[in-house]
Amino acid sequence: MIVRIITAVIALCVFVPICIFSDTIVFPIAAALMACIAVWEMCNCVGKKDLQNSENRMGSPWLYIPNYIIAAGAPFLAFFKLKEAASLSYADSLKTAAAEVINILSGFMFVLLLYYFVLAVFSKGKISIESLAVFYMMTIYIVVAFTCLILLRNCAYGTYLYLLPFVGAWISDTFAYFTGRFFGRHKLIPEVSPKKTIEGSIGGIVFTAISLVVYGWILKKFFNAVDPDYIVLAVMGAVVSVISQVGDLIASVIKRHYGIKDYGHLFPGHGGVMDRFDSVLATAPVVYILSLVFSNMFI
Repeated sequence: MIVRIITAVIALCVFVPICIFSDTIVFPIAAALMACIAVWEMCNCVGKKDLQNSENRMGSPWLYIPNYIIAAGAPFLAFFKLKEAASLSYADSLKTAAAEVINILSGFMFVLLLYYFVLAVFSKGKISIESLAVFYMMTIYIVVAFTCLILLRNCAYGTYLYLLPFVGAWISDTFAYFTGRFFGRHKLIPEVSPKKTIEGSIGGIVFTAISLVVYGWILKKFFNAVDPDYIVLAVMGAVVSVISQVGDLIASVIKRHYGIKDYGHLFPGHGGVMDRFDSVLATAPVVYILSLVFSNMFI
């Protein structure tokens, strides 16, 4: 527990300055670094099972270098595209730039898919289709999530929106844990995560909805920055909590399939990037989509 607390304090000391300078190149640098580490952790995870029972070459650089390039480049692509759009005067320039980023990223992902198919064919069975599919799928998951954080930070009202994936995921995890610990009686999905309960899940949803409403109230009361729609924030909080818990379960089911406890050891006591940011990865794209759907969330 002491190690977990020390790690959390140090991580917070790093996270806060990144947030302070989130409108600068510091944010995409941090996102690109975390994305590359997450891809590396996933490569190690997928490779473990293959190295034990097949001739697969999951450790070959030909398999993962393209993933690193995309993971490192996508946050910078989003940052510079939206910064360029912010300097333009025409309406909806940020949305247009964001659409361009998504289109370019989709093109790169399709090229990567074809590249993997070519490797699988010419490896003559030495490269597992299953391994490539999981690694490819999780690369998309990781890259899209960290890119969406950049898109959120640089969209309209991005100063207040980009924190929601972090705040929502961490509040949901915290209150789901304590609610489950004190009131949990019925297991949620014991085959995937034995400790999670239905009561804990409901507690996480309720408290996250309340927390996002409080977040909007604080912005209006103490900063007089925006006029929030509290109903939209409550709905977003509930949705974010559900998706956050799903993200946690996604990470757990993959770890169980490949027989590992943690994805990495970057955060002592907490695991790796995939262990620490599993919920954030799931919520970031959802928050971005909801920000587009509920464009009147902040007035």
